Amino acid sequence: MSVIFKDENESWKINFSSALWATDKLHEIFSVIKDSFLSDVDFVAETKDFVLFVESKNSNFKEAKHKFKPHETEKIISVARKYYDSLVYIRSLIEDRNKKKIYIYLLESRNGDTNLRKSVRNRLKDRLPFKLQRNDGLYETMIDDFDVLSFAEWNKRFKQFPAERLKNPVTDNG
Repeated sequence: MSVIFKDENESWKINFSSALWATDKLHEIFSVIKDSFLSDVDFVAETKDFVLFVESKNSNFKEAKHKFKPHETEKIISVARKYYDSLVYIRSLIEDRNKKKIYIYLLESRNGDTNLRKSVRNRLKDRLPFKLQRNDGLYETMIDDFDVLSFAEWNKRFKQFPAERLKNPVTDNG
């Protein structure tokens, strides 16, 4: 069965067909709570080895719905919160509590480069539960891996879930 999701701007699509299951519907699921305060990641996919949480932000084209500054503290906190809120719900769906939990922030922005992604990753990592889970008495890890990737880097790391560009990026001339 084909499981293909598009980012909010429909500038990229990712094929999750090789996953055991995948969803892009957490927002709809969370909306059953009146005045929901929950935030959600864009996509979740489970494989035999891990659960993958994916948040995608792409403002690297003229028609982007949201222009943003990835370094802003408010944006960093928002992206971290999406993981926590999504984890609470997804944990109830995952039978294997020892399955690795991986969070990927797909980030494409004008003038975005490896240095920008590294800086955003470092700021975000401090807000994710890596230090929290060092406490004794936890029965499972809350997060095993996190990274901030471009779509090109995504395609190298997650070949089983290929991403394809649907819109051309902004250039300095455009």
